[in-house]
Formats: sequence, structure tokens, C-alpha cells
Amino acid sequence: MIDLNTLISIFVFIIGACIGSFSNVVALRGLSGESIVFPPSKCPKCGNKLNWYTNIPVISYCFLRGKCEFCKSAISLQYPIVEALNAILYLMAFLTFGYTFKTLFLFPLITLFIIITVTDLKESVVLDAHTYIIMGLGLIYSLIPGAEINFLQSIIGIFAGFILFEALARLGFIFAETRAFGEGDTLIAMGIGAFFGWKPLFLIVFMSVLIQAFMTIPILLNKAVKNKNYKEASAYFMLILCVILVYLFKKFNLYDNFMLIIILLLMVCILLLWALKVILADIRNKKETNDFLYLPFGPALAVSAIIMIFYQTGITDFFHNFLSI
Repeated sequence: MIDLNTLISIFVFIIGACIGSFSNVVALRGLSGESIVFPPSKCPKCGNKLNWYTNIPVISYCFLRGKCEFCKSAISLQYPIVEALNAILYLMAFLTFGYTFKTLFLFPLITLFIIITVTDLKESVVLDAHTYIIMGLGLIYSLIPGAEINFLQSIIGIFAGFILFEALARLGFIFAETRAFGEGDTLIAMGIGAFFGWKPLFLIVFMSVLIQAFMTIPILLNKAVKNKNYKEASAYFMLILCVILVYLFKKFNLYDNFMLIIILLLMVCILLLWALKVILADIRNKKETNDFLYLPFGPALAVSAIIMIFYQTGITDFFHNFLSI
């Protein structure tokens, strides 16, 4: 016999999938300026109104084999991915934090981060309304007894997010005569600060920089190789090599071998300095030709914030509760 917790977990997963389906509507219609209520769901290619049985999250996509019922045009993978991701994260939040106010606040927070990721990846746009809602959620959550932060810490987190990202954004004027980050990224950071406070904000930003680097460097390396700019390509390869060397140093616990430490440190420093010299020269060249590669930073912030939700004991509790279902 299925117990109550299992039934509720299934219910949470289904609700998460349904809200994930609605998230696609909010994201895409937010970009197009359409109402999220009217008209009803329709095929973006042929405009036909979708039947209810073709609107079931994930299942309908599989049933229709990824094609519109009417015009047979391909349906974007974005739809089932967002639906499934929202459902999984809802379930993770419930299994980790249980029947708490925090779980209720995490549900809309997770959905908003997913919506922001979609809009930023598709059009490099972060809608202000979504970030303002995150700030509001953070401020309200801080007023609940037992919350990790209080109202003052939430306010400080908002200001910290603004000051930090505006300072970082203006560094871009030194190298490229433009902002390093969009204003939408500042608003996301303010929302994160409101919900998590200023101390976790700095860790989230640090993680987001690493995530962005892991996404960006391979793209830049590939672009340099395609353009036959092998000097630039080797610089990005050196950055990757430095990360590998540092990882190996930590992995094999080489702290007791003094000579090896010195050799590795020298190698990393030399590789980093050479790579940075080449990259800065390339930036100056691209500054003249306006040939910069712009990648949205909002998704990295959103992913880092979601990681922070399940950080340390939270993720441990999730796996424990998942295995006990």
C-alpha cells in the first residue's frame, strides 16, 4: 500500500510538471509581449489551438513524437526539458525540506529561475518583473519565523547584489567600452541577495563565474580553432590545463611534497600569465573590430542559486528521503 508521503511526492512531481508547462508559456509570451492567459495554447508554426490531450507535460511530447498534431512541424525540446526539470526540482525541494514554509517559497523561486534561464538563453533578455518577484519572495520569506535570514539581512543582500554586480559590470568599460554584464544580471543578483543574504550571494556569484567559464572557454576555444587563430586557441587550452593541474594536485593530495608543489605552482603561474597576456591582447583587437562573443550570464547565476538551495546538508537530506520512499 502506498503511504501518504509517497502520494504527496507524486502529486508534487505532477504539479511541478504542470507549472513547468506554464513556465514555457510565461517565458515565450513574455518575450513576445503576448498575454499569458489569452489566447489559449497554440502551435507557434500553424497557429492551431492545441487539444487538451496534446498539452499533457512531457507525455504529450513523447506521444506526438515531438511533432505538432496538425502541421507536423517539430516541437522544440525546450518544452519537455523545462517541464521535466521543474518537476524534478520541485520533488527535490519537497523531499529535502518537507512540509515547511521554505518548500512553499522554493517552488516559485525555482520556477522563476528556470523562466529567467529560458528568456536569457533565447533572447539574452531578463524581464524585470521576474526579478522583482524574486526580491519580493526573499523579503517576505525573511519575515517568517525560523527563516535562515532576517529582514535586515535580506535588505543588505539586495544592496550587496546591486553594488557587487554594478561594480563588476563597469569593469567592462576598461576592456571593451561596454558593460561586462547586463542590467538584468544585476537584478538577478539583487533577487538572490534578498532570498539568501549577502554572504551566500558571494559564494553563488563565485560558482556562477566558474560555471560560466566552463561553458564559455570551450566555445571560445572552438571559435579560435575555426578562425585558425591558434595562438588564442592555445591560450584557452592553457587555462583548461591549469584547471586540470590544480585538480590533480588536490586529487592526489600532494601537499607534503615541497618540490612538487613549487614546480606545479610555477607551471600554473607561467601558463596563466602567458594565457592572460594572449587573451588581453585578443580583447584589445576585438575592441577595435567589435567582434566580441556575448554569452548570457543569467543562466549561470540561476544554476548556482539552485545549487545553493540544495547545498551541503540539504542535498544529503534529499538523497536520504528519496531512498526512503
